[in-house]
Amino acid sequence: MKKLFTTLFASMAIFAAVGQNVTISPLPQKATWGAEAFSNDTKFYVVGSTEADADAIHLLAEKLEIIGVSNKVNARKFFMARPIIIGEAGDKAVAKYQKSIPAASEGYYLEVTPDKVVIAGRDNSGTFYGAQSFVQMMSQPKVMQCQVEDYPSVECRGVIEGFYGNPWSHSDRLRQFDFYGQYKMNTYVYGPKDDPYHRARWRVPYPEKEAKQLKELVDAAHKNKVKFVWAIHPAGDIKWGLEDYGNVVNKLNAMYDLGVRTFAIFFDDVWGEGARGDKQAEMLNYLTDEFVRKHDDVEPLIMCPSQYNKNWSNGDYLNTLGTKMYPEVRIMWTGNSVVDMIEENDMQWINDQIKRKAFIWLNYPVNDYCQSRLLMGKTYGNGLNINDMVSGFCSNPMEYAEASKVSLYSIADYTWNMPSYDAVSSWERALGALMPTCAEAFRVFCENNVDLGPTGHGLRREGESPNFKTDSKEALTESFKQLVSAAEQVLGDEKNHPEMLAEIKPWVESMRLLGERGLAYVQMAEAMKNNKPETFIEQYLLQSKLEQEQKAIISRNYEGSIVKAKPVVSGDVITPWLNENIVGLIKTYRKNFTYGLEHLPVQVIEDGEYFIKVNGEYLTNANAGADRVGDYPVFQTERDVINPQRQQWVIEQNIKTGRYKITNKQDGRYLNEKATFWVNKNRNPYDADWHTYILVKKDGKWSIQNAGRGGKGFWKRDGNRITTNGPDDFVFEIEKVN
Repeated sequence: MKKLFTTLFASMAIFAAVGQNVTISPLPQKATWGAEAFSNDTKFYVVGSTEADADAIHLLAEKLEIIGVSNKVNARKFFMARPIIIGEAGDKAVAKYQKSIPAASEGYYLEVTPDKVVIAGRDNSGTFYGAQSFVQMMSQPKVMQCQVEDYPSVECRGVIEGFYGNPWSHSDRLRQFDFYGQYKMNTYVYGPKDDPYHRARWRVPYPEKEAKQLKELVDAAHKNKVKFVWAIHPAGDIKWGLEDYGNVVNKLNAMYDLGVRTFAIFFDDVWGEGARGDKQAEMLNYLTDEFVRKHDDVEPLIMCPSQYNKNWSNGDYLNTLGTKMYPEVRIMWTGNSVVDMIEENDMQWINDQIKRKAFIWLNYPVNDYCQSRLLMGKTYGNGLNINDMVSGFCSNPMEYAEASKVSLYSIADYTWNMPSYDAVSSWERALGALMPTCAEAFRVFCENNVDLGPTGHGLRREGESPNFKTDSKEALTESFKQLVSAAEQVLGDEKNHPEMLAEIKPWVESMRLLGERGLAYVQMAEAMKNNKPETFIEQYLLQSKLEQEQKAIISRNYEGSIVKAKPVVSGDVITPWLNENIVGLIKTYRKNFTYGLEHLPVQVIEDGEYFIKVNGEYLTNANAGADRVGDYPVFQTERDVINPQRQQWVIEQNIKTGRYKITNKQDGRYLNEKATFWVNKNRNPYDADWHTYILVKKDGKWSIQNAGRGGKGFWKRDGNRITTNGPDDFVFEIEKVN
């Protein structure tokens, strides 16, 4: 009989899985599904509210129709309403279900039957997560019977705001905390590189306004069971000794007064005196003694080492941290390189070095080194068997907070139930959860924003633009039409997803224009085939106009923006295919027709991203994001591996002049006729007549010359910079980034 019951229940679980989508995310550790329990407009009353977690009770009241509370299950006054029996292990209301509650921290037991709901947590967080799971079930078309025993694979799961560029806004962060609570991520590390009170002015207290906002963030995080980890980055000008150790303690105490209970000390991206392992260990031990252990409610410190990946490790630095620093201090790690996915062998190596479990800082989907690309593809490549080898696992996201949620949804899945994680199904669920009213169109957008392009870090992502077909005119036309249609659908859904669209709109617009350019290309090819040169030139001019519109799009193009991006869509597949085939088509046209040749460009270098060098030294945007008089790029001997975009220059032909515009990839600032950056973009706006240049190649070297209204001066190196009054010398090395 027992075997028969088990078989029948398994059949019901299969029926439920087939009948509707997965009801809970992240996927539970153990869930048994049955038939439909009740409708999603059911009313409830709460039993156990006086003892249960207050945030869980607030969540239920906010998301469900709760008509009252009771101290017993069968309350006649709540006729036709069903009880939600809720509490933590040891509470009277859930005593009957004590044995079913998982023993793991943050675990919960959820039971849904036609006549009741039980939410029983191992602790307050467990109860809150159980409530979140039930709220997700109530958003489904059918609320199914179930028994769920659930708990996390990884203790600390979440996000590190540690990227270079425009920090998230206050409202971005508040929405993030709601998202983390919903999908059971419990850690947020505050460490934006461009917050001066985190790094450049770390000794200085936050001004009143900024402190008030941080307090609001801390409170919002805690309501979502998120540990707000405030990080300080003193390594740039640290003076080893009691005075500066005391300065750090003072800052930590100030943040403690704002409600912070978990802290991190960053030593990343520094060299020399600030990167001494013995001194870092000494300082962390001091902070542990003089701050952490003097508070009963402060967790052990987290530190980011200077050698935070295997490629950069050398000497006895890591071993010094492992042997000299208190064992409770958690040490961050990015993997075999700065940008890397994490596998079992990686964890074995680093854990042996530091004598503890590493705290993973995953540099994905962060795009501060490839700002032209959004990373909206599947999150894959991390080992499924490393949950017992890490002390934490956090993702460093993009500066685009809403767009980052596609990957963060999967990070939540992965860290909650690592052995069962499936990158494909998690990504599919993320698309529906984030953009439910235009999920298919959003899928097309995400599929065409996957790969990072060539960078100094080497990480690439597969599977971009899977539906792009070139085997026939009809297939090619349909491929480009899909880009246009999907873009228009996403843009038309802005009222339902204003925050997401505010971020991704430049890329969506670029995708639409890419599709329209492709359709014009198809007409060009057809005109060539049918010997119609007039139509060819007409469609070429349309394609050129659309291309210029696409090139004019800039993301984060506002006063004070630290980093600006020129969106690239399908940079690994469609964009290079289209650009290459248009060039090829023009070459073929020139051989066969004479009509309209004056409209066709003569291009000496293809549009793309390049290093500009003289004698092997790199032209570098040393003050990326600056907007001041006289700012100019300089030559540096070393390749920049932290912010490689500062040394990468976008060179692209301007259709109007036939000459070339040169902009820095990091912040989008163009070089003007003086080979300096703009004085002020309002007083000195980009003008193709002034700010495009003639490039000529001879014997492997290039000359760069002003033209148009900018004069006829040649560029030359003068000390560590460029001036524009030189002779016709071929001195520049222009090397494609790959």
